[in-house]
Amino acid sequence: MALHSTLTDTGFVLDFLKELQLNNSKAWMDEHREKYLQARQKFSEIVSGTIASLATIDPRVMGLTPTEAMYRINKNDFTRKGGAPYKGRMGAGISPDGRHSPYANYILVLEPGNKSRVGGGLPAPSAKILQAIRQEIDYTPETLENILATAEFKESFGQLFGEKAKVAPKGYSKQHPSIELLKHKSFLALHYFTDEEVSSPTFPEQLLPLYQRVKPLNDFLNQPIKLNQPIKEITL
Repeated sequence: MALHSTLTDTGFVLDFLKELQLNNSKAWMDEHREKYLQARQKFSEIVSGTIASLATIDPRVMGLTPTEAMYRINKNDFTRKGGAPYKGRMGAGISPDGRHSPYANYILVLEPGNKSRVGGGLPAPSAKILQAIRQEIDYTPETLENILATAEFKESFGQLFGEKAKVAPKGYSKQHPSIELLKHKSFLALHYFTDEEVSSPTFPEQLLPLYQRVKPLNDFLNQPIKLNQPIKEITL
């Protein structure tokens, strides 16, 4: 199933987000709430089409709603940090049980400034999940290494990104042959798009192939989670 024409509305979403980044205040948002609601609705339709497309390669996301996948645009901690009240982007984490699922996400983020991105992985695994993933890397490092070494993965994402520990994690030698993978505290594979690419009518056609290429990574990350932790008992 190809993603449909609703994704051409990405240009409208980017335009709104550009204005928001320049005027990031509650007063401005209140004044432009109608346009925000239009942009949110268009993004919701984009996410809906993406979920339907993804379900053809990963049936576990079938039936997921855009509301379950979409992140809030409000910053939860802006008052404490004294920063802007809103994120300058719209994003979704598509995974069984939605954005707060412990499983790896299929990622869709629209952000002006050539920062829109598509991919997958685990941006913030809990300590228990991280321990399970590191154990899986320790037991079968060649599985992850082979995924990252494929020509399709390198062409689409370059390499595995994410926050890394500065030293060897507890229980692992700094001489471990896969120590650089074991240092990961998050696991991300992302393909970035320019604003022009996102606004193009051909943008929808590029998403599903990227998700197909990141699925082996998600499957690898999900395996130890399924074996070690019931989904309802994990909070990310």
